[in-house]
Amino acid sequence: MEHNKQRSIKPKLQIIRPPSIPALWSVGAIKIWLTYSFAPEWFKDALNEARTGSDHNSRRREILFAVCCVESYLFEWTRDEVLNRNFDELEEYFPYGRKMGIKDRWKHTIKHLKKNDRISNSPDFGDSCWQDFCNLVVYRDGLVHGRSSRPETSSQGNDQKPVPSKTELDQLPPGWAVKIVILLIRDLHKAVGTSTPQWLIEP
Repeated sequence: MEHNKQRSIKPKLQIIRPPSIPALWSVGAIKIWLTYSFAPEWFKDALNEARTGSDHNSRRREILFAVCCVESYLFEWTRDEVLNRNFDELEEYFPYGRKMGIKDRWKHTIKHLKKNDRISNSPDFGDSCWQDFCNLVVYRDGLVHGRSSRPETSSQGNDQKPVPSKTELDQLPPGWAVKIVILLIRDLHKAVGTSTPQWLIEP
């Protein structure tokens, strides 16, 4: 009578990693970095508002999503394209704990990369595209920080009025914020000599 012999089988340790998640290997150890890119999703949100909504609610959401796209894109573009996913270098360009508005951070980071010869050129920060983006950020800040909720009267000075006001939001054409973001990112890639992302499409 034969008895089935049971052998102890040790499970094999297998690390499964999606292609988009890089791994840095060192002697005797594995260093795994997890990354994600939010800029395309923020842009998709803004694009959807530009294409489907015509009231002030769509414009305020489009503005918020559009600026969020730029906030994420600067970091993700630097991380993946400029630094080629050498994540240890990120601290030099995006120090932990440093708080800086997107207008200053966009200029500071790009100029820093140019100074270190990580990019060949930088955009013109004196053209109409840059001024339009600065105005877009003012609108975003007004919506987020409550200035757009201030009461309004004809005798007020400009520094006391709501920005953007409900009237201004009503008058903005669909796609206004999205087009500004498209031009900003295109100008960056044109200056550097690289291709714009495929997801950056017109509203």
